[in-house]
Amino acid sequence: VPNLRFKGFEGEWEKKKLGEMVRNISSGKSTDKNIGGENPFYGSTGIIAYSNQFDYSGEKILIARVGANAGSLYKVSGNYSVSDNTLILDLKDEIEIDFAYNYLIKKNLNKLVFGSGQPLITGGQLKLLELFFPSINEEIKIADFLSVCNARIQTQNKIIEELKLLKAEISKKVFTQQLRFKDDKGNNFGDWALKKLGEITVAVNKRNKNNEKLPVYSINNKLGFVPQDEQFEGIDSEERGYDITLYKIIDRHTFAYNPARINIGSIGYSGDLGNIIISSLYVCFKTTSDVNDDFLFQYLKTDLFNKEVLKSVEGGVREYLFYENFSKIKLNLPCREEQMKIAAFLSTIDKKTEFETTILNLYTKQKQYLLQQMFI
Repeated sequence: VPNLRFKGFEGEWEKKKLGEMVRNISSGKSTDKNIGGENPFYGSTGIIAYSNQFDYSGEKILIARVGANAGSLYKVSGNYSVSDNTLILDLKDEIEIDFAYNYLIKKNLNKLVFGSGQPLITGGQLKLLELFFPSINEEIKIADFLSVCNARIQTQNKIIEELKLLKAEISKKVFTQQLRFKDDKGNNFGDWALKKLGEITVAVNKRNKNNEKLPVYSINNKLGFVPQDEQFEGIDSEERGYDITLYKIIDRHTFAYNPARINIGSIGYSGDLGNIIISSLYVCFKTTSDVNDDFLFQYLKTDLFNKEVLKSVEGGVREYLFYENFSKIKLNLPCREEQMKIAAFLSTIDKKTEFETTILNLYTKQKQYLLQQMFI
């Protein structure tokens, strides 16, 4: 019996294998799709294309069969196609699909995945999965309740995505000077000056030669500077046996980026965080007095900067942006007062996005708790 139950429902849930509750578990069809159209084509990572063709219709649960996402679930409806690296669960009529979908999320199918080189989950494994089922009426009650939670999460995700789109649109207008700010007296600021990043930044390369036991950090493309043991499951470089005397010491107000991942936003700003070390692989720099750090950091997160990165990287299989090429990238720079107004304005959108993301995380944790309490 689950820990949390709706009033009016009693009795034990019946234990059954998933194979008893489905008509079939099969792989999708591996057919070439013409990209373009209105019917989604699902693979192991979700929708991978749209097509005018479709092989399936109706409401089904899809499970990624192979690859890094093996065990991930998607609930689909309408007309669609499914690749052969994805399993299709065709449930019997007596099973409420939203109940089964949420139940399988709770069961965490990743635990069934095997194989290191090519992770895999099979229909045979799924058929042997033991679950507990209540009456159809209780299934519907649980599913309806969780659908409200899901709708709230979806709405929150939409709010966050719209804020990100707004930020990207405004950032583009700001850094292309389509949108200008005025000073506190309502007057226009002066013209922007074209500068190379090398004119307004200085590379820093202070090594941990004395083998100081300082906190080890990494750069995350979402959070910037993060403790390395958080990034790598509780193990930092020293515990891995790396020579931390080669690591770079980071002081306050320092920028650092991964030269092989700068194209996906792997850059951080230390702000008031200092006296830490990071891998010698990172490129580190500080700004001159001409630049407001918050303004520059906002620019370094724009699509405009990323386009310049793609023009400037070098290498073969893996492309890098080292400081020499970074320093040659040009940007238009306003006066410091306008820089500060721009940074403050854009940061208000960032703070709003962070607030809404906090709410999303709370909703997600609430749903995870309910899944644990409402299912066996």
